[in-house]
Amino acid sequence: MRSLERVEYQNWQAVVVDNGSTDDSVERIKEAYPGLAIVETHKNLGFAAGNNVGIRLALKSGAAYVFVLNNDTTVFSNTVSELVRFAEKQPRAAMMGPKIECPSPQRDWPVRRRLGMLTQICTFSPLRRVIAHIPVIRRIFFCTGSGPAVAQFLSGSALFFRAATLETIGLFDENTFLDFEELIMAERVRSAGFSVHFVPQASMWHKQSASAAGLQAKRYIENAKSEEYFLSHYVRPSSFERSIVRLIRFLTYGARALRYRNYREHFSEFMDALWSRQSIRVE
Repeated sequence: MRSLERVEYQNWQAVVVDNGSTDDSVERIKEAYPGLAIVETHKNLGFAAGNNVGIRLALKSGAAYVFVLNNDTTVFSNTVSELVRFAEKQPRAAMMGPKIECPSPQRDWPVRRRLGMLTQICTFSPLRRVIAHIPVIRRIFFCTGSGPAVAQFLSGSALFFRAATLETIGLFDENTFLDFEELIMAERVRSAGFSVHFVPQASMWHKQSASAAGLQAKRYIENAKSEEYFLSHYVRPSSFERSIVRLIRFLTYGARALRYRNYREHFSEFMDALWSRQSIRVE
């Protein structure tokens, strides 16, 4: 909130969604910002459903744009103004993302190559860490340049939407609890005839994983479940491609289970998540 107070763009209003916090954060925010709109869900609804609560309020208030921010982000003075400026020049741009500065920037790089088995293996598996250090290959899969670019997928930590598009395609798909929401939304944006863009002129800071810190195996399991849902309902890869994705998931989890007791304790839960479509909730 302190960083938002310093933005150049003046015509904005913040909505804070307290998604089932168990500390005194709501009281502290109310004390620091008496006039701020705060919506309490009273339980953890997950990323999609929790953000949808705030988005509905923003749309009801007549917002022209909706900027969805994680609670561990800090905007810079020109972040919002640069995003608005780009959106005004590109009427088909419906979903935009700024350049993310963070401790591990490769985790937030937008994906530029259309999703297929090769892209998924290189960008959504441990191989991503290797690709990130090879500039020639990195540029094939990620948007890392200094100019605006059409992207396939953006970082979910900061998503800038044209409100009219949300009215057309709907809000976040609430069938996922954690992760892959931004990928699902990008697919829906393109299916409706709009475009997704990386706008590096707008930049911001992301501390990374403040809300998910400490979830360990549960966090990984929910990520796997969301991936299964995303592939089943929006990408529909071949059986062979699905098998490869699941194999990589299994090997990655297995390697972690050899090192961490927490992963061994939840192995059967992971297998259920990998092969079933029942949603798993992380409280």
